[in-house]
Amino acid sequence: MVICATSFAIAQEKDTTKVIKDVPESLQKMIEEIASQKEKVSKDPELEIDGLIIDATRTKSGKEFYNFFYSQWQAPPNAHNYSITIIEKPFRLMTTLIEVKINEITVFRALLQPRTAYIEQIARQAVEQTAFYLVNYEELMRQLEGEDQSGSGIY
Repeated sequence: MVICATSFAIAQEKDTTKVIKDVPESLQKMIEEIASQKEKVSKDPELEIDGLIIDATRTKSGKEFYNFFYSQWQAPPNAHNYSITIIEKPFRLMTTLIEVKINEITVFRALLQPRTAYIEQIARQAVEQTAFYLVNYEELMRQLEGEDQSGSGIY
């Protein structure tokens, strides 16, 4: 009785290991499409929430700067995987130091005075500098991923 059970299990294993030699063309096309999609995927990790502007200001002048920056900000086309942080640090007397960072890289720094016209002018400069950085960053990454920059790894 034990011999019959083992021979039945061996027979079952032989039946389930069939090899399909002819694959339908539609399945081959689907596999090729999936393989090409994997090649197109970027190597950079993507943020789920993209283009955040984070407010880390403390004073009225800092809040005004943030509001001017936010109202004037328009992300450049093709810019992705970034978050902007506006940080305010206390400085001498009535002035404060304002920093605009993109992904923890400082792209703009200025001293703020409690004058609305001055704050608006500085915010405009910060928007221009930030947009310029994002455009150049995308172009630089595109150039670094190009064929002439990829090597074989042999020195």
